[in-house]
Amino acid sequence: MIKRSKFTLAIAAALLVTALVSACSSQEKPPVEEGKRVFSEIQPELSKGKEALSMSQTTAQAGFDSPESAVIAYLEGLRDNDLKRMMDTFSENINTDDIIRQYTILCGLELEKEGPVILNDPADVTAFVEKLESHIRGGDFGSIKLMGFVAPEELEEVYASQKHQENLIKAAQRSGGDKMVSCVAAIEADDIKYLLIFDVIRKDGRWFNHQIGGIFANMLGIDREAAGSISLDTEDEKSLKQLVPDFSKNLLETEAVRGAEKSAVSNIEAEGFNSPQMAVKSYLESLAANDQDKMIGAFAVESYVDHLDFQTRLETTGGYIFMQQEINLPVVNGFTRDLNIQSRKKEIQRRFLEQYTALGVFSENDMSDLVQTGKLNVSSALSEMPKRLNLNSIKVLGYINPEQLSESYETDKFQDLRLRRMKIYGSDKAESIAVVFEFNGARYIICTDTLKYNDRWYIQQLGGELSMQLGFDSYYSGIMLVDYLKNPEIDNLILPFS
Repeated sequence: MIKRSKFTLAIAAALLVTALVSACSSQEKPPVEEGKRVFSEIQPELSKGKEALSMSQTTAQAGFDSPESAVIAYLEGLRDNDLKRMMDTFSENINTDDIIRQYTILCGLELEKEGPVILNDPADVTAFVEKLESHIRGGDFGSIKLMGFVAPEELEEVYASQKHQENLIKAAQRSGGDKMVSCVAAIEADDIKYLLIFDVIRKDGRWFNHQIGGIFANMLGIDREAAGSISLDTEDEKSLKQLVPDFSKNLLETEAVRGAEKSAVSNIEAEGFNSPQMAVKSYLESLAANDQDKMIGAFAVESYVDHLDFQTRLETTGGYIFMQQEINLPVVNGFTRDLNIQSRKKEIQRRFLEQYTALGVFSENDMSDLVQTGKLNVSSALSEMPKRLNLNSIKVLGYINPEQLSESYETDKFQDLRLRRMKIYGSDKAESIAVVFEFNGARYIICTDTLKYNDRWYIQQLGGELSMQLGFDSYYSGIMLVDYLKNPEIDNLILPFS
């Protein structure tokens, strides 16, 4: 039997650096102070949500005949650089963070182990980006082999115990299934052998992948950052040979699709807007209608990923922490592009969660139970929060020119910031926008940063530079009560949408 300790040592150096976002503002009115207190309690859980956030979708597949066939379909998608096919093997709760982690491990990048990478000058950035790109280009997944499956009880006897089997059934039932098993696939990629671990669930008589790594990986003592992926050294291979006798076979059932660029997502962003103000107006109208697809559509997603200057961004930040930033990989091929699109979408959804929570705080609608410590279910929270808020009462009143709110907006320093944004995000123009709306009898202002691509405007982020200039705390994601501004002339500044 392959010993647990051996595999634990293989990934013992993996690191996870949790970046918590905090900010403070001064001279806040009592309602804002109360909001700050509530956020101080739930913000750590929202920050963990960036790590734990899952994408929820109904699979396009009809399921599979066996647990092994679900894993095979996933591996065939990996081999063909087809992220959509990989995602479609899951029933729901697709954690694309785990796919990113597994992908970088199979590419030979040990980004989790490196921890924070300090980049002191452009030369450091160039060398680091070249390293990422060369490893990704060198990953030859077109020749990946599936040599067989290893029975989990061969690696850990406890797996076969009645108690553990009962626990697997309970886990399946919590996720809407009736049975769950662990699959351990023995693969070879770039002449290196790995064990890849999956939890697979049965729903309505059909099998779907449930999560990468998961319960069995935890039993083996494998850190979550390894995404159920174990690279094997020579001694490991000798032990594995007893369980998978023929390393030359390949159980992947179809031929590799050569030269085909697949897209995991399409048309997430809308066609853009005539002005930055209209982009924000559309977002608020979709917020009122609780149409989260249209809310996301107001943001630059594909355009953002396609134009982002990865190297310039690293030069600006001066460092890199894997999985602690919105975009973790340079666009080297269609697969990394699709991964980045998913990461971008996930980050936008996390900001939705913050805005829902802010609106709940200001309207005295407590939703902290949805983000209890250790119980954050983003898909559930994104679904439940709008129901409690009664968002259809939102009425968009107009917009305020940013220079009317902040004297700093037209200073050379602020203009330099905008030029840097344009360079990093590859946009034709960048503007910060303030829009006023009414909700449950109170007036609010929402600040966003917007970008222009190909003569069309999109939201870049909620909050942003103007929000910071006005002293809004970052965890409100750009929303604040109008009264906070203490501006008696505010009504005269609100302009109607043309």
